[in-house]
Amino acid sequence: MSLLADFRTRFDELTAPPTPAIAVEIAPGRVAAARLESGNVRAASKPLPAAAVAASAVKPNLDDSKSIAAQLRLLLESLGGLGTELTLLVPDLTARVSVLDFDTLPARADELQALAQFRLRKSLPFADEQTVLSCQRLSPTRLLVAFADRARLDEYEDCLDAAGAHATLVLPSGLACLAALPALHHGALLLRAERGCLTSAFCWNGQVEFFRALELATPATFEDAFPSVAFFRDRVESAGSPADSTWRIVASGLHAELESRLAQEAPWAALQRAEPSDNLAVTGAVRGRFL
Repeated sequence: MSLLADFRTRFDELTAPPTPAIAVEIAPGRVAAARLESGNVRAASKPLPAAAVAASAVKPNLDDSKSIAAQLRLLLESLGGLGTELTLLVPDLTARVSVLDFDTLPARADELQALAQFRLRKSLPFADEQTVLSCQRLSPTRLLVAFADRARLDEYEDCLDAAGAHATLVLPSGLACLAALPALHHGALLLRAERGCLTSAFCWNGQVEFFRALELATPATFEDAFPSVAFFRDRVESAGSPADSTWRIVASGLHAELESRLAQEAPWAALQRAEPSDNLAVTGAVRGRFL
């Protein structure tokens, strides 16, 4: 089965075992890999030139796939991952995620796909026939949807193949991060800064409640994060749970000035730094979506 067909079918099986024991991430500025062994995660990353990966839903992403594949191969060799089937993580601005609400949802998977594509048709940045779209039912009225351009996924698939491995599961990296820390399963907001992107996401009772990837030309500011922080607090309070220090903001890759401003403006939530941030996504990917 090709990666593109697999992306369509396996996303729905994200919570079903077995989760691949190895994951790799191709991201702006780095590649990372992790392996799960006897409950412990071994993870490592290697830097890439600034221009090697430019995340985009509509433009070519990989500037020098041979060099990227060479770095990936070194990581896979160190983890014993050559020739294996694994999870491939791509940037959130390449393969996007939405949480969609409906009055009711059909029972059949193909009807779910059609319904999600109909809802998103005006917002897709590429032609319908190029869309790879997968859904996961979160509730009787809510869908988690991931979508990408076939041509963009091909770039990452080909690069991974050149490195000596094959993907059986493809995920946006921000989604994988939600499995990395137990705190992220309920009542914690993830703010993850990558080069050119700020991803905000949180779960409620182990299910994705909110996901937003904001494209940025400059480092993330408090003004960029504020709408997500405000929405998170509203969600906490609407559930009848007063916001206090039991609620958390998990920071990954944020600069010190933004962390300081978050601590000042959101004293009702404890600020927790996710370290090492470079390995957060691959760690979550090998642990499964939720622990």
